[in-house]
Amino acid sequence: MIHFKGKDRQLIVVSNRLPFSRRRDKNGKFVWEKAAGGLITAMEPILQDTSGIWLGWDGVICEDAKEEKLSLIDIKDIGLKQKNAERSYQIGCVHLTRVEYEEYYNHFSNGTLWSLFHYFFEKCFLDYSSWDTYRKVNERFARCIDEISSKDDIVWIQDFHLFMTPYYLRQLRPAQEIHFFLHVPFPHIDIFSILPWQKQILESLLCCDTVGFQHKGYMRNFAGAVDLYRKEKKLFKKKTLEEGITTHSYVNPISIDFDLLDRTSRDTEVRGMVSEIRSKASCPKQIIGVDRMDYSKGIKERLLGLEVMLDDHPELKEQFFYYQLIIPSREEVGAYRNIKKEIDEMIGRINGEFSTGFWAPIHYNYGTLDFKELVALYMASDVALITPLRDGMNLVCKEYVATHSDNDGILVLSKFAGAIAEIKNCLPVNPYSIEDIASAIYQALNMPKKEREKRMKRMRRNIKSNNITTWLENCLRNFRLSPISLQPGEEKNRPYETFD
Repeated sequence: MIHFKGKDRQLIVVSNRLPFSRRRDKNGKFVWEKAAGGLITAMEPILQDTSGIWLGWDGVICEDAKEEKLSLIDIKDIGLKQKNAERSYQIGCVHLTRVEYEEYYNHFSNGTLWSLFHYFFEKCFLDYSSWDTYRKVNERFARCIDEISSKDDIVWIQDFHLFMTPYYLRQLRPAQEIHFFLHVPFPHIDIFSILPWQKQILESLLCCDTVGFQHKGYMRNFAGAVDLYRKEKKLFKKKTLEEGITTHSYVNPISIDFDLLDRTSRDTEVRGMVSEIRSKASCPKQIIGVDRMDYSKGIKERLLGLEVMLDDHPELKEQFFYYQLIIPSREEVGAYRNIKKEIDEMIGRINGEFSTGFWAPIHYNYGTLDFKELVALYMASDVALITPLRDGMNLVCKEYVATHSDNDGILVLSKFAGAIAEIKNCLPVNPYSIEDIASAIYQALNMPKKEREKRMKRMRRNIKSNNITTWLENCLRNFRLSPISLQPGEEKNRPYETFD
């Protein structure tokens, strides 16, 4: 338990996916696998400290989700090694059918919300059947929370997959403390208003005690949407929204485990891997790009920028190569397979145009690397090219900086990544401008070492002081400032928007 607001309380973290997934082995038995990602790094220690619960989908498709009973499993019993194994927490498995997976997850969460919230409204999939399934799955999450928690517990819901869960939970638990964190951008009202179900989503978020955002621009967009709909008198019609709920929003950009990455970069084995990568390189400098396969990552625009730079500066042939790691994602979706095909063809064309007898400008890996391999690759790279067209935060750029304990390296970063608000000493680019990307690549490759070190030292200092632990502490601090714990005089000092 955690002593929080004068009580011993349990933390309930709720997300679309659990930090562990199940699959069947060759014998048909379920085996557990631990997922990678920043969220588990942040949440696991506090869940262990509070004997908390993490609720989410385990990756298994079932025949009838209504017939499946909610089960709580202690992480000690799933057969995976854990840090601080003497402390434990539980995971609760929410069940999905094949139809629900397609309509709730693929169609609405990704096809509608992900597309729209990243400003790709032309790709936005608007379908009432999928919305209905999305609502029903969110209602199931709320019922599961109600089943496993007490009225004194702290419920912390994560991301756009579960926008409607606060609404349904508030109906079940009028006095429950509910918090929400949005990991993706919240779009401008002109984009958000495309969504036919905008009112319902706003009403649900306003059922929360706090709503956290990655960037002040995202919070500003949310506040603008709330103000507009209040003026139009479309909000506060539901009984649950008339019972004194006050929602506070705050900005707190998520980060990485800086100490782990920094420590790994000093590991003897990893440094040996770096030396091996550099010894095999056919040219003096290496640029890296690491992306999940997604149209929002700007990979095609980046490749075109590289092509323009080579056209403009033929003297840089054989002086560098670009290593593009693309992590497979949503391969069952036709649009993503088409993106991969286009990228494959672009890389083949550029390599065909510029390659010499022993040198090719692009080295391409469609797959995954283990943690130490990725750290070594970061360390061996003189430049990181991170140019998403839109990104809620982007942790790859922070990982790259954290691994450069030698204080040498340069980061080229999109102006439309949330991380740009924190990382002031990068080379910012407009990811839609091919010329801007080409110019930044050339500048990065030719930047004097003294300037590189100056920039890297400042970036490392900033990210170290705003690591994943700081993010978690700031979130909890904002929880403490929610209405039920405010003291006289605190109201005017709150560092966030208030909606009542």
